[in-house]
Amino acid sequence: MLLLNFTVRNHKSLKDETTLELVKRTLKTLKPSRDSSWRDHVLPVVGVFGANASGKSTVIDAIHYAISAIGYSASSWLDSSAMRRVPFALDEDSRSGTSEYEFDFVRRGVRHLYGFELGAQGIVREWLRDVPTSRWRTLMERTAGQTVPKTHSSVGEIGPVAARELALSRALRLGNSVLAPIARSLTQDIGIIPFGEKYRDHRLNVITTSLVQQQQRAGEPASFDFGDIETLLQMADVGILSVDLREDAVPPETLEFLAQLRKLLYPEESGGEASAPGELPQEAVDEVIHGLEFTHRGPRDQTGKLAVDQESEGTKAWLALAVPALSALREGTVLVADELDASLHPHLVQLLIGFFNDPEFNANGAQLIFTSHDAFVLSPLNQETLAPEQVWFTEKDHEGVSTLYSLSDFPRHADANIARRYLAGRYGAVPSPTPHSILRLLETDRVEVVG
Repeated sequence: MLLLNFTVRNHKSLKDETTLELVKRTLKTLKPSRDSSWRDHVLPVVGVFGANASGKSTVIDAIHYAISAIGYSASSWLDSSAMRRVPFALDEDSRSGTSEYEFDFVRRGVRHLYGFELGAQGIVREWLRDVPTSRWRTLMERTAGQTVPKTHSSVGEIGPVAARELALSRALRLGNSVLAPIARSLTQDIGIIPFGEKYRDHRLNVITTSLVQQQQRAGEPASFDFGDIETLLQMADVGILSVDLREDAVPPETLEFLAQLRKLLYPEESGGEASAPGELPQEAVDEVIHGLEFTHRGPRDQTGKLAVDQESEGTKAWLALAVPALSALREGTVLVADELDASLHPHLVQLLIGFFNDPEFNANGAQLIFTSHDAFVLSPLNQETLAPEQVWFTEKDHEGVSTLYSLSDFPRHADANIARRYLAGRYGAVPSPTPHSILRLLETDRVEVVG
């Protein structure tokens, strides 16, 4: 899958229609000419830079929301009492208005355009088009109040849909032979890595679970293995020699809690040694907690082992990013990472960007979309130079509205120090702090001295 553009309107601070472009401006037609390919016209890396609270993460959140709507609006979202949405909240017109999301992408060499518009009551519009020859073809479309979407003859009918579910989400659940694979591409081939310790720890748990399953199903293909992880960690020069799984018994207090919970949930159970009230089956008692364990190089050729929670924040951040990056490079998918530079040395950020930017490493056409406020990525010291089309900025105005724009919109200076110009505010997207305000907080007559 190749992502060409993503457009959003009225999502959090992105009040106005905003498009993140990943297709190069060399493409002037709907599809490449016969002497070129899609990969010749698509950017492998795009970075979004800006001040804190400028809207960088909102761009990522909008992509995440749209993917989640495709995956869950026909299932778990229907359990909610109202349509799940996050419009711009600072004016009534936006709060009561509609929001819009659209993906422009290439799947199996064919360009597709999928989007939807929704309001507080449900889906207002939904459309899916492709370019099988030289012009757009409508595969599916639907408007508010239309319970059965219009579909192309090749698609077949997908039956009635509820007001608050996407037809593409319904088609995914039904396994429609044409629409379900398209839905799976959007939900599975775009991987989101949100910012935050909670999400990082979740990714580490996913890695651990995958390695446990590999041990249990030896011989089956896997997207990564122990050797891959060891290579990635050694590449980062963090002093780790090898990686293993450790097994810890479930703590007694956890077993007791589970036993009491079982007693509350199943008060009717009685008899039977393994299922007596307040007790757990023997297989649960024998259960262990799996975790990663790292062998480190020590002094005088000695070694020591550390559990994952004993590792540095940088090591955990690198592992949580590098493994999904490796999978994306192998499978040719899209990786979307918020705050790529968080807890990582600039050289490791440079390394990740280089993997996607270099055709030798990125032979399958993977793409990386990331946010950052690290000016090193834009500086001449960074060996992985980003073209102006690959650099985007976000800026929030005094009304709380975020704007997304590209470095390519500015006059080009071949020898310009982009990082210096960025930090100097030549492109906007930098904070305007008022340091003298601290003086009011430090006034002696406002401070109660204790002691």
